[in-house]
Amino acid sequence: MVSFVLAAFVAYVAMSQPWIGLSLATDNSRGAVTLHASGPVPEDFIGFDLASVQAAGQNPISVTPDTLIEEPDMIATFEGLRKFYTDQGAIFRALLTGEVTLAFRAPGAADTTIPVVVEVQQTRPLSSLPLKFWTQLGVGVVGLVIGFWLVSLRIRDLAAWMVLLTGVGLALAAWTASVYSTREIALGYATFKIASHINGVGTLVFGIGMLTLFLIYPRRIVPRLLVLLPTLAIGGMIIFIQVYDWPRHVGLLQDSVAATMLALLIAIAVQVFVNRHTPTARAMLGWLGVAVSVGAGGFVVTAILPTMLGQSVWLAQSTAFLFFLIIYVGIALGVARYRLFDLPIWSFRMLFYGVGVVLLLLLDAALIFGLSVDRAPALGMSLAIIGAVYLPLRERAGAWLSRDRTMPPEVIYRRITEISHAMAPQKKQEERLNFWQDVFDPLSIDTVTSEAPGDCRLEQDGAALALAPVFGLPPLRLSWARKGTRLFSSRDLQRARTLSAFMDTSLRQNQTYLDAIASERRRINRDMHDNIGVLLIGALRSDSQERKNDLIRQTLFDLREIVSNPDQDAHPLGHIVADLRAQVSRHLEDARIAAEWQAGPFPHVELNTALVQTLRALMLEGTNNVIRHSGATQVMFRITYDAPDLSVMIIDDGSGFSTEAARPGSGLKNLAERVSQVSGTFDLERTTTGSVLSARLPLVPKEASAEL
Repeated sequence: MVSFVLAAFVAYVAMSQPWIGLSLATDNSRGAVTLHASGPVPEDFIGFDLASVQAAGQNPISVTPDTLIEEPDMIATFEGLRKFYTDQGAIFRALLTGEVTLAFRAPGAADTTIPVVVEVQQTRPLSSLPLKFWTQLGVGVVGLVIGFWLVSLRIRDLAAWMVLLTGVGLALAAWTASVYSTREIALGYATFKIASHINGVGTLVFGIGMLTLFLIYPRRIVPRLLVLLPTLAIGGMIIFIQVYDWPRHVGLLQDSVAATMLALLIAIAVQVFVNRHTPTARAMLGWLGVAVSVGAGGFVVTAILPTMLGQSVWLAQSTAFLFFLIIYVGIALGVARYRLFDLPIWSFRMLFYGVGVVLLLLLDAALIFGLSVDRAPALGMSLAIIGAVYLPLRERAGAWLSRDRTMPPEVIYRRITEISHAMAPQKKQEERLNFWQDVFDPLSIDTVTSEAPGDCRLEQDGAALALAPVFGLPPLRLSWARKGTRLFSSRDLQRARTLSAFMDTSLRQNQTYLDAIASERRRINRDMHDNIGVLLIGALRSDSQERKNDLIRQTLFDLREIVSNPDQDAHPLGHIVADLRAQVSRHLEDARIAAEWQAGPFPHVELNTALVQTLRALMLEGTNNVIRHSGATQVMFRITYDAPDLSVMIIDDGSGFSTEAARPGSGLKNLAERVSQVSGTFDLERTTTGSVLSARLPLVPKEASAEL
């Protein structure tokens, strides 16, 4: 709230200045100020040079490019600076009279001027404030808001307070500059003096906060007393420049800023060196170093260096303030430790963009000052060269820096396949640990037993990567990527999620494949036991050679069907029962056991393969057990349709089935499993007169039973 209130006050100050409504542009090559848009002046004067401003009864005040200079500190000499402030005060007093005479000079006319009388409004409309005013105002607001936000999060952290101090300095410099750099022609001397004082103080306060921050964060690199050195040195320079015979020494402000930035870069380099074995600090410094290098370097190269070399600035001060915002936002995110694991990625991006901007500016300057190319064509040629040469190189460099140096995709596929195909769980886990070791090369890999994360995630600001459990294997925690040389990043997290999902799918599919093989083996075993066994026993007990041959041929046919054609066509229930009755009766006849049948009537129902095989197994295996184990002389088969189920009962008058017949894995066990698989019921009861094998097989889905 404080930031927005102060910003509103700055806007009020800017709107409280006299205003004519002119749109002027400087032409440094001719040393003139040109009318760009007419406003209250006739359109015929567009393109004319504004030579002077005069109030009634006063002397005319000359208008030069220095009159509209954004930053007076850029004026090289003390005499030029004093004249600038004197002229600003005189023009401002003329504007306060309410009516002034503007003297225009036609292009090419050296001495002849044309006077134009215009009315001056004593306040400026809000809509007249240019974009660069709002840019600088926004930079200050962002600086203060981020600073207060960071302090609220880490109120006991001195580094956070230093960030707030830099935010205060940034706001002071940006807001005061927004007032005097966007003036129409002039500000009052008192307003300009106060704004210039605050601007210089804000700039150097920003330097105090930045330099002190990097002396203590992420590690204090100087003795405690020396932490005060930036405050004493830069503070002393502030007092000297702003108090002693102002503005005689204002030119030292640019030198002070350049020296502060140089000391800042040295402090960052020392921090990088002392924290070279600490991945967390190194990751943060990578981002901060690039942010400061791009921001400070960009400001020095575009705004300060040209002035020190006696040339025009390459970038307007209002735009150059965005460089400070880059620095500030980078530092705030680093101190807040926000997404610290992604800072190296952001650092490279900032570095690439920063280098691109610097190359563009240098190339543009070389074309303008070296080859005397006009500004517009020079900018177009610079953009074309950067687009054709630098951008492709940047893409290649980015791909090289972010490429997977561990293993290619085909190796990853092979390694994960090997993990899923390992038979023993211990072997799977061993192969899995080796795989992650080769992918990220962490310092350690630990099996997590106390918790089971539902998904992969970054922990401890990227110092650890938690891997979700995969099918049948526990979760893992990887610590410190690349042998502790860097943190895990969001790219690593995404890669871990992709590979873990691939590994989980591969393990599940392999297990499904193994389960299908085991299930097929059990089916073949059951079918051979229930069908083939009965046929072979019947062949052994038969006295007829022809009967033996028929049974053996049937055995071979059934064997082929079991192995190569498990999904047979559906058959009518009545036909199946008739075929089974004929087949079972022959077996009982060979065993000299009398058979009685109670079958039907049956509805016209088509049985699927599973029901056909289950009914066939019940009849054949039930008959086989009666022949082999019961000692019966008579058996009754009762097959009836009791909607919606088919009821099957085999009743014999023997002594019952032995314990051996009912052991696990026997035919009776198979029968119970078969019936259960088709949602039926199975029961075997021993009575005083024999045994009763009964089963109920549903012929329609259970949810339809209530409708029958």
